[in-house]
Parts: sequence; C-alpha cells; structure tokens
Amino acid sequence: MKILHTSDWHIGHVLNFHYDRQEEHQHFLGQLCRIIEQEHPDVLIVSGDLYDKNTPSNAAMRFLNDNLLNICDVAPEMPIVLTAGNHDSSSRIESMSGVWKRVNTHFIGAAERVNDQYLTDKHIVEIPGKGWIAAIPYIPDYQNDLYNIVLQEIQKKNVRNLPVILMGHTTVGNAIFTAHESTSFNGRDIVGGINSMSLNDIDDYYDYFALGHIHTPQTLNNGKARYCGSPVQLNFKEQFPHSVTIVTIDNHGDKPNIETVELEPLRKFYLIPSIPAPLEDTLTYLENNLPDSQGYVQANILSAERLPSDTENRIRNILTKGEGLFYCDYKCTRPAVEGANRMEKPDFNLSEFKEKSPLEIAERYFHDANGVEMDDTLRVLMQAVIDEVKEEKTK
Repeated sequence: MKILHTSDWHIGHVLNFHYDRQEEHQHFLGQLCRIIEQEHPDVLIVSGDLYDKNTPSNAAMRFLNDNLLNICDVAPEMPIVLTAGNHDSSSRIESMSGVWKRVNTHFIGAAERVNDQYLTDKHIVEIPGKGWIAAIPYIPDYQNDLYNIVLQEIQKKNVRNLPVILMGHTTVGNAIFTAHESTSFNGRDIVGGINSMSLNDIDDYYDYFALGHIHTPQTLNNGKARYCGSPVQLNFKEQFPHSVTIVTIDNHGDKPNIETVELEPLRKFYLIPSIPAPLEDTLTYLENNLPDSQGYVQANILSAERLPSDTENRIRNILTKGEGLFYCDYKCTRPAVEGANRMEKPDFNLSEFKEKSPLEIAERYFHDANGVEMDDTLRVLMQAVIDEVKEEKTK
C-alpha cells in the first residue's frame, strides 16, 4: 500500500492579522495534485487541522471543498481520509461526512459513545485489497483509549495480514518542537494546549502512525511514526523545508519505506538579521540585504527601550525598494540584564501572540509580573480553567 500523508493545512490562515494565505495554499494544493498524478497513491490521508480556526469563513470552506473536488477529479478511485485537529470544529467536520462519502472521501471529526461503547466503525476505513486506516481525530486525554480499541477491532478484520495505518492529531513525548513553544508539568510536554502521550501506551499493531499537530517533520518510534509537518510555512519559527510524506508498506509487520517530497513555497519568510541587532544596525542591514524573491519580512531588533513610533514606517519604506516583500512586524528582544549570561525572552509580537495557547500567554504574564516561572500546581489549575472554557464553547 502506498500512502500520501499530509496534515496541518490551516486553510483560512491570516498572517499577522493582515495577509490572507489563500494564494499560497492554492500553490501547495496544485503541487499536491501533481504529486498524486505522479505517485498514484492508494490513499491520501490528512491528519488534522484542515482549517486554521474552528469557525472558518465561508470562503475558507468553499476553498477546501473546491480543492478536494479537484483532487477527486485527478484521482477518482483514490480514497481520501481527513480527521479533525485541535484547530477544527469536530461537529463541523462531522457534518461534512455524509455527502463526501459519495466520492470516497471520509471526514472523521469526533469520537462518539453509545451506552459507554465507542462507535468504532466510523474510525475504520478499509482500502480494499490494500490495507486499513484507523482514523483517530484530535481527542482529549480521557479518550486516548480509543487508539487501542480501534486497532483491536481492525486486528479482528485484518485476516489477509494487510498493512495498518493509524492516524492521530496529538503531541508525542520526546518529539522535536522546533516550530512551537512547549511547556511541561508532571513530566509531560504540552504543545498547543495538547498534553503529550507516550507511543508506548499504544498497541504495536499499527505499521505506520500518521501524525499531525507538530509542524516540524520528523520520524519517531524506530521509523513507524511520523509527523509529516505543515505543507505551508505558518510563522517565522518554521525555518525548515516543508513537504509531504509518501509511505509504502507491502505487508503487515513490514517496516514502512518513508520518502518526502519537498514543496516549493510561493513566498518565503525572512527574519532579518538572523541574530537580533540594535535598531539602526538592523535597518542598515535590511537596506543592504533586501531579499531577491517575494516573501514576508520580520525585522529582528535588540533594544532595552520602547522603539520609536516611526519604526514600522521606516521598515516599510525600506521594503518598498524590493519586489514582492511584505512587512510583517518586528521582533524585539531585550538585552541581557546585568549578571545574566543570555538575552531575555523576546516580547510577543502580534503574529506570535495569535499563535500562543492561553496557557503560554498566562505563563509569560506570570513570569513578567513576578520574575519567576509559574509552578506546576498553578499550571494544572490554569489548564483546568482553560479546558472548562473550551468545553463550554463547544457545547
């Protein structure tokens, strides 16, 4: 079985509250269609975060629908399996499931129980003669038993010993969180508000774990689990090649063959200079080193004082001398305080603030107000309040 694995599309993303990314997403999805035409995968799987917000605009929903239809036209016999991520509305994804099944496209938004029993059939997608998909969307900690329950059901059905693919949108402990700010308490990592889980807690019956949520591409668990990463760069921290993953497995129990297909971005992200420098030095460097291809620019400034009110206008004026350069904002880092051996944490800029989880924002406020880190007890209480508010919002 050949699987094309992608995740974290974040359709509807608006950078810095200003730049709509639809043109860049269209550029990615055009490349995805060409990859499908060249590789002829048996199934396309998208492991969560289809949208950037759980209340996507009508334009974002039309955009996703139109592009999925394009994919269906390119490969009408290829099944598509899409699961909800933490950025998606599980009920919205569920509402799409009925009509899309008519074109062999499966949307799985949430785990459901009847009389304390999970409805497992909705999470099992058979690729006839090729293999099985255990499609698990983003779920809260208390539902993590669903992974093993669905795998056990597939084990009963898999009499031909075909490959088994597990999908999940979660934080896996010991992964690399390059593109995210992570916190931890009680020995568990938290990324984007999702507590980490251990791969050791999951039945080893799967042949490949197609993960979403962490945007940094990486392979885990001796080659059996992988974050394919986000296909479109979403912030200035994601300074790595973006790609999709192609996985080939002959039989259940075989080690997966994993390949990546790098994607060409429509626009690049430029942090200038790479190391924070004083304002005037930064402006001089920027003027002398304007990028020669279109993209987003963030000025990297070192300053202990509030920057002058004309700072943004000065940066914008310099960027007009280039072609296709979009001013994002500036990143201001404070110099190290006396007796410290490193620079202090940078202030949040607008685009970074939007990407932070409520817990990360609360931790930064606590640190700045009190000069110490938030302790584990307060983190637990704060996260409990955040979870309660989220639960109320989804009702």
